[in-house]
Amino acid sequence: MSLDQELRASGQAFFDAFAANTPPIKMLHHFSTSSPAVLQHTPLDCPHPFTSKLSGSNALRSYFDLLATNWTRSNAHIRDELEVDASNRRVVIPASVTWTWKRSGRHWREDFTWTLDFDDTLKISSFVIRTMSGPGTCVMRAVDIDPVATDKKMFAQAAL
Repeated sequence: MSLDQELRASGQAFFDAFAANTPPIKMLHHFSTSSPAVLQHTPLDCPHPFTSKLSGSNALRSYFDLLATNWTRSNAHIRDELEVDASNRRVVIPASVTWTWKRSGRHWREDFTWTLDFDDTLKISSFVIRTMSGPGTCVMRAVDIDPVATDKKMFAQAAL
């Protein structure tokens, strides 16, 4: 199997695990242990995306625990062809997912692009997620607010 095919298969396997709501501890099996893996998840319009960079296995575990604690994922799918850059050991995956708050059941869709860098053992050394969809759709900035209740509260305050 060529490096291009191996990278594509590794990227696809990681996405499939994400789409299947694989438990956080098992998601870590996709990451490098030879050096601290880097994680970054920001909206496209974030003026300083590097301020949200996390690194190391504890940060990765916390990220996946946060996702599993607050939301369920559904309808995760790849929107377009995976881009493979074998010379940089990189795979870019444009995808979408529907997030549902466990507490309220409210949901929304996040369109994102993953950029995965792999080490020599085909483990992820860098995982950068950029939310491509509109404002308020980045799961890392999600707030579980009932829009109807918020509108009523704002209307009541305006009437005072």
